[in-house]
Amino acid sequence: MIARPHTDLTDDELVARFRSGDDAPFDEIHRRYRRQLIAFARRILNGTGHDADDVVQDAFIRAYRGLRVTDRPMALRPWLYMIVRNRALDELRSPPRAGVYDDEFALNAVPTADAAQCVQERDEMRRLVAEIARLPERQRMALVMREFDGCSHVETARRLQTTVPATKSLIIRARSNLGAAVHAA
Repeated sequence: MIARPHTDLTDDELVARFRSGDDAPFDEIHRRYRRQLIAFARRILNGTGHDADDVVQDAFIRAYRGLRVTDRPMALRPWLYMIVRNRALDELRSPPRAGVYDDEFALNAVPTADAAQCVQERDEMRRLVAEIARLPERQRMALVMREFDGCSHVETARRLQTTVPATKSLIIRARSNLGAAVHAA
């Protein structure tokens, strides 16, 4: 039996192979999502002096460790975005790194959020990621491409091999389902 190349595997197949001890699938996960995750981190960190590349690199390190500590089913893409979002928010709570320490910046620094608020935000994000994972696959893919990847409706339709109106409908239904699920919790 000839093994399929990693580029042909689904996210679930990559995760399963990585969890079985093969490190090579993680290279494909990195290749597949790095560029999108950096763009996402840049949008969060825009103009703050924090480095999106560092945030994403740290997120991949955490993902590498996290994938091996559990075997529970997961939606890889939203999970990676959640890690990057949390790391970016952590970065925003810390002063930007600079070559020279700036006393004026240190005196005027914004205080960090309290621990209770951080825990609440993480719990909300976990619930949201879990609800995204429960969406029908095409709704989930359309929503993630539009909201996280920043794809246009035209690009999303092309990638899903459907029409722009059908893509818009998928996104509306996904948002509606998410809204209902989040408000029910």
